[in-house]
Amino acid sequence: MKPVQLLVALFGLSCVVGCKTGPIADPNDPKEAGLLAPEVIRRQLRGTSDMLMERVDKGEITNDEFKALIAKRANELLDDLPMNKIDPSRAWEYGEVFRTAQKWPQAKQTLQIAVDYAIKTNNEDRRINDLLRLAHCEAKLGEIDEAIKTAGRAMDATPTGSAPILPAVLLEIVPAAQGQKHDPQLATLLKTAIDKEMKTIVDASMDAGKAFLYARPHHVHSAWDKVIELYSKAGMTAEARTAVADKEKMMNVFHPV
Repeated sequence: MKPVQLLVALFGLSCVVGCKTGPIADPNDPKEAGLLAPEVIRRQLRGTSDMLMERVDKGEITNDEFKALIAKRANELLDDLPMNKIDPSRAWEYGEVFRTAQKWPQAKQTLQIAVDYAIKTNNEDRRINDLLRLAHCEAKLGEIDEAIKTAGRAMDATPTGSAPILPAVLLEIVPAAQGQKHDPQLATLLKTAIDKEMKTIVDASMDAGKAFLYARPHHVHSAWDKVIELYSKAGMTAEARTAVADKEKMMNVFHPV
């Protein structure tokens, strides 16, 4: 599986287990006048993504070119989007499209609205997912302290609501934030995310639950490798050695000696 495909698969898994999108609104609703409905944007992006993925598979474009082209298309769809007309209940959807377009200030703005709305409406699923996405935007903007604090706010998720945490921290937040004088703090955040992953409860009789359990050893193994790397690059050799030992102990849970 190519890197882009693996990334899509991993995030698709975390969203299946941990995301509830709610009802889809009518894109022709007059309330949406002057504002392209988010599901219309996402549907068009899916079509572009599928077309580009075929070109990746054929070797016609690279993974980096794929990301650049999908971001370009997202920017075209978001051109002149009236931010003041965004419904708070749908802000998370626009936030996702802004992230795809790599328009980080706008993504941060809409996802902050989404987090506030999720808290106001006691929607824990959206609160956790949108906090993680907001942290990613902050990291992309170089706001590393804020990103770590925002991601930390998601660590109170219940065991049944923790599935999105480790993939988001490992694959988005840490890569966007590392190497900017906060690597030890990122290692600590990642270890907390590993702990949340190990305590996550899913329904093993469901396909999504089975997929989560299948992917968990891979997530945990990769996360520990990143923790070791972060400590090593920060010159914290003792912490790196401890992390190596902790990794071996934890991986034995999946593969008993």
